[in-house]
Amino acid sequence: MKKIFLLLLLFTLAFSFCGKKGPLVLEPEKLPLAAEALQVRQIGNQVELSWKFPAFLSDNKTPFQPSQCRGVTIYHAAKTIIPEAFLKKSEALAKPKISEISDRGDGTFSFAIPFKGKLLKDKEHSFALTYQYGRSRSALGSIEKITTRTPPQAIQDLKYAREGKVVVLSWSRPQTDSEGQPLAAIDGYAVYRRINQGKNPGAFKMINAKIAAGEYYEDHDTGADGEYEYQVASRLSERIESAPSNQVKIGIRDTFPPDVPANLVTFTARDHIFLTWEAVRDQDLDHYLVYRKSSKDEDFKLLDAAVTENFYRDKQIVKGQLYIYAVAAVDKKGNESETSTSVRQIFE
Repeated sequence: MKKIFLLLLLFTLAFSFCGKKGPLVLEPEKLPLAAEALQVRQIGNQVELSWKFPAFLSDNKTPFQPSQCRGVTIYHAAKTIIPEAFLKKSEALAKPKISEISDRGDGTFSFAIPFKGKLLKDKEHSFALTYQYGRSRSALGSIEKITTRTPPQAIQDLKYAREGKVVVLSWSRPQTDSEGQPLAAIDGYAVYRRINQGKNPGAFKMINAKIAAGEYYEDHDTGADGEYEYQVASRLSERIESAPSNQVKIGIRDTFPPDVPANLVTFTARDHIFLTWEAVRDQDLDHYLVYRKSSKDEDFKLLDAAVTENFYRDKQIVKGQLYIYAVAAVDKKGNESETSTSVRQIFE
């Protein structure tokens, strides 16, 4: 009897648990994460903030949709505030809508805020931002500081000239700051350019890898057809510069060939003749052409039409034969330079 009772009890317990679900697992909440890579620069009498929106929401699966971003709130403090209290003690300096924010096209967004001159002279400023995404607001991003200065007066006499493929820019050194006071020193100049090819040209981008020390710059990177627009700014430091100069524009259609390859030399090896020459420095260089003729030929013949390095190994040779070589450079538009000075080599 007891055995039957125990069996019935076990059966009842097993049946009572049958079909019950495990612990309830909640979907992670999909909230906007803080903006990333905040940077602060001073451009003339404006402070420019640039940042990137995160790639995903807080579940690390749902992609960020720019169309869901309604706007940004930029917070500012003119004194040092600990990060934990920044949101409470700072001021909401600007609330631009997403349509008022510049999209640089590389995932970076920016917005500039004007400041009065007296608020710039050797003043420390702190900035941070949040953004509205759908019905939710992101957490506060990193806090970035900058000590602003009275900027140089904007350059007003930027000029250009064309020398073959090269666009030559020149201007005068500013003598005063934006408040009309004598300008003691500057670090150099930043040169900006954009190319209008019949579509949205986007933002100006700095094209000099190193700050220009003098009032002169040569742009050798002119292989793309379009309208080239230039601006120059004087720099006090890496993050502080003047307002942009006047713009200059020049329409460019690349019909100019690359420079002629120089200093072609040859050597003989066991099974080939080795050629080398100085690499052509044109920004839009595509490849080289190697020409050859023997003592029996009147004209050069194209030996190789796709040489991408500044050297070549000729293995199509015969012992005791004299060969004469020349090299030409070709750019991305197909413009071909004149051939180099020819060199002679006997394969022995």
